[in-house]
Amino acid sequence: MEQLQQVLSTPPPNWQPPLGAPPNAIAILHASLEHLRNTGDEQFLFLRSTLELLTNHGFLGASDSANNPTPLSGDEEQLLFHCVTGVRHVMLFRWEYFQPSFRSCVRDCLLAIGLGCYSTGSVALPRTFTMACLSSAASFWKRAWTTGASNDTSTQVQQDSQQNYLESLMTTNLMPSMQRFNSTDGQELFSYLNSLLVSPFEQSLQPMELMRRQHTGAMAASFLSLLVGEFTGGNSSARYNLPIEFHRLCHQVFENGNEEDAVSTNGSKSGLDTTLQLSMGALSSFVGFMLNTDNNNNEAINNESLLDMGTSTVSLTFDVLSWEFGASSGKWDFSNGSTKKDGSSVLLRPPQRWREALINPEFLGAMFRVYSAVRVGNQHSLPRSLEEKRGKMAHQLRQLLLQLSSIAGGPIFADENERRAYAGFLLDGCMDALETILTENQQQGRSIEESDFMCAEVIDLVTMLNRLATNFRVQTLSQLTSFPRFLSAMSMVGKWLLEGSLAECERVQGDIECMEGLEWKYEAVSQILQCSEAMADDYWLVSGDAQTASDNLANVLAPLYGHYIACRVRMSSLEEHYLTQQGEDLDEIREMIWEFGVEEEMVSAASLGRLDISASLSTLAGMFQQCVPRLMALFEGVGNFCDMTAAMAALLEEARMLILCACHLLTDECEGETPSIPDAVCNACQLGRPSGNDCLASIVNLIELLRSVAEAQAMKVSAYPKESCLSPLLAKTLMWFFRRWGAAYVLPLSDDYHREGIFARWSTPESASPIISFCATLSLIYFCHWPQEKELQDESTALLLILAKKGPFVRQLMMVSPSFQQIAALHSICASLRHNASQAEIVASMSTFGGHLSVEAVKGYQRLPYSDRARVLTCLVVGCSDMDNDKSNAVLDSCLKAVSNHFWALCEALR
Repeated sequence: MEQLQQVLSTPPPNWQPPLGAPPNAIAILHASLEHLRNTGDEQFLFLRSTLELLTNHGFLGASDSANNPTPLSGDEEQLLFHCVTGVRHVMLFRWEYFQPSFRSCVRDCLLAIGLGCYSTGSVALPRTFTMACLSSAASFWKRAWTTGASNDTSTQVQQDSQQNYLESLMTTNLMPSMQRFNSTDGQELFSYLNSLLVSPFEQSLQPMELMRRQHTGAMAASFLSLLVGEFTGGNSSARYNLPIEFHRLCHQVFENGNEEDAVSTNGSKSGLDTTLQLSMGALSSFVGFMLNTDNNNNEAINNESLLDMGTSTVSLTFDVLSWEFGASSGKWDFSNGSTKKDGSSVLLRPPQRWREALINPEFLGAMFRVYSAVRVGNQHSLPRSLEEKRGKMAHQLRQLLLQLSSIAGGPIFADENERRAYAGFLLDGCMDALETILTENQQQGRSIEESDFMCAEVIDLVTMLNRLATNFRVQTLSQLTSFPRFLSAMSMVGKWLLEGSLAECERVQGDIECMEGLEWKYEAVSQILQCSEAMADDYWLVSGDAQTASDNLANVLAPLYGHYIACRVRMSSLEEHYLTQQGEDLDEIREMIWEFGVEEEMVSAASLGRLDISASLSTLAGMFQQCVPRLMALFEGVGNFCDMTAAMAALLEEARMLILCACHLLTDECEGETPSIPDAVCNACQLGRPSGNDCLASIVNLIELLRSVAEAQAMKVSAYPKESCLSPLLAKTLMWFFRRWGAAYVLPLSDDYHREGIFARWSTPESASPIISFCATLSLIYFCHWPQEKELQDESTALLLILAKKGPFVRQLMMVSPSFQQIAALHSICASLRHNASQAEIVASMSTFGGHLSVEAVKGYQRLPYSDRARVLTCLVVGCSDMDNDKSNAVLDSCLKAVSNHFWALCEALR
């Protein structure tokens, strides 16, 4: 060890410190360590120092361990870690140099140390060091996994006296009882590890011996996880100094054994299958021990060593189930994958040979019972260390159950009945856990922030429900007797989270930064909304056999939409009130992230609201009735040039959020697609349905209400464009609403003309013309009076363009709109004006083109950026593109000539 310390304290040859930095001991140590690894450590300093340090502290010796080992210092722990990783690096890079017997001896030595076979008493080796030993042993096992003794080219390596000495030292002096394995016999390794995994559950063990076995079992499970990770293709796999084909072959052999012509020396059974068998066996033993009535259950769930072993075993099972089969597995981009690969898009599709291990309802039920036992819940009197271990164990169990929820189909299920029963067991267990959380909070009256572990628990459970709904679909879940209970649980938890978030927001008076638990509650609500979206958008619901399921969704789950929009709108209003009151504002990046998150939430919430369109529209109508009168009163007071107050900002934000909700409920994003009315809206407005007329009337009233709001603000903008209480953001949101709504509802496609209900309401020129003229007027006002509002101009031009693209009928109605004609005239006038043109020049240009335009309107349009004016010209060209219409031709000719004449004048001036 002294020799290693001397080497590490001496700068390597030709080493220079980083430019501008003085040499220091840490930089020299790292540089020397890297140099020693790269040069191959020919004197075995890494291995010798490891053995010496462990022997000096009593962990190794002639009797395999001393009675009273002494703890390591922090520097010694770091040195041991770097020594083990150095041994790994050197042996993997110079594999052919070492004798096979020496390699296997080092491998088995590191495995024994990592498993804790030589740790006794109250002093244990640091976990960072033992995990490094296990990781190195796993790498050595993988390196020799596909190479039989007869094909090992290193068997001809010349005998090395140092290697022979170190091998003799380890096997004879320091670790004479060390378990030795055939270097290529993986089944022998698995048999040994299996004995370690089941030994803690033997009867009549002394407490110290039981604790030792539980620790060794936990480390054995950790080693198997590391072994699976090596074959999966982790980041460390690139350190083998071998081509990609080696890793591909290892992955294939570990997965399939001798199947598919894979060359394997480990028997016909794959290492992956054997690992699954070991993990499920250990997990069954653990679950059985925890639930055994002969044992003291309180003592079992409070045994920290047992909890550590259970956590490691569950983590191992999780890692095995995460294995990616076939051509797309791992990081190695297999080009010759398994021909059994199914192209179905599922999260987890295990092979049929795993059926016996995974499809076991009794085992699933036992897993949930163990979870109920170890979860912390409302037990706040536990020691902190025990509370953390039980919380970690519960989290690992939830992750495993979440993974099992991802098994949606494939050959692992015998038939649809078995698949449905499997989903039912998972669904019932998950709902039991959620209902327990709700009951605990109702009984004790605690807020949802008071539990340290509740956030992760709720997120995992609602994610599991989302996964079940996504994978098994409504057709399967609706046949379960617990389906109404499932929907009720989703609604109750969603309402509970939303009301808790709103109460917390009100407590901090809109200061979002001070809200406790904001992120996890948002995430949980997002999972619930995604689950609702997956069920609401299921195409099976439109079939004739889905009426009962549709009724359950509409009656039980749809009311959550009302709670969502009420809480979401109120929280946004409170936040805006606080920001305005404090004179703060969100930075651009956070605002973009927030807008993206709201967009995703609103899309999912809209699917939930469409389960019962009539009820959702009634909820929105009630909220608009409370908001719009106050908003109109605000607009009526415009002209006094008062400053924006916090109450005004909160009201404007409330109105904007309601418009967002209404738009997402009634329309879909149509970019790149033909705009159409959502099927749920069409079905709800059918005249033959009991509430069809009421639903249609609600939509018509809502449109008229929003038109009145947009018109009221636009008229005030035309008179008082600098008034601070007028909102460009609200105007942009209204234009966005009319763009999406107008594209789908106004003059729908000719194939839909024969349909009644919502299709007939704006399908005639008489009913569509006022809407088109209204949209053109709004755009004209914002072009002239708010020319510098970039986002508003984007929406205004997008609205005109999408209407012009709908077809010749819409373009004809646009051409007869006075506002559209004024936009064309403004373009022609301003094309000939400079930005610094005098009023006399403006008046002269206006007289040339005629029309009923004011000087203020021309000056405002003249201030439009060139990029926005270019988009306006695009709208005019598309709107005037009907060659058979003389008026369209005249307007188009005027617009293009205005540009052409002055463009040629510019060209002449530049000659």
